[in-house]
Amino acid sequence: MDATSTPGDHELLIAARHIAVALGYTPAEVTALAVDLGTDGRRDWPTADLLLSALAQLACRDPDRRDLVGAVEAGEILGVSRTRVHQLAERPDFPAPRYVVAAGKLWARSDIVAFDSRWNRRPGRPAKQGPGSTSTPGER
Repeated sequence: MDATSTPGDHELLIAARHIAVALGYTPAEVTALAVDLGTDGRRDWPTADLLLSALAQLACRDPDRRDLVGAVEAGEILGVSRTRVHQLAERPDFPAPRYVVAAGKLWARSDIVAFDSRWNRRPGRPAKQGPGSTSTPGER
């Protein structure tokens, strides 16, 4: 890339690497594409613009990689809070995340929608077993 980089480009480079990983690419792939863009008649572009353009091209290459959701979006699909998504993620029947980045887990939207269709919801809080309770857990 060119000498038109600014001090803020370092933070952007770090963010671009995280985004590339979230899209399923390596940081080297996004950097190589940005370098290719720089040698493809865009030498006067700032590094930040080259990185953003490279990320945009990577995101368009594979539509399945663009359809990722975090805990907030998964919660919106499921009708639960972000905290509840993290609790559900501990269940063996919950979809495995496609990627884990510093910001958290990323799931395929289709996996979350599929889980929602087969999830047997039980409304309300589960009954608590108090210290004076005489029933066994299986009786309720």
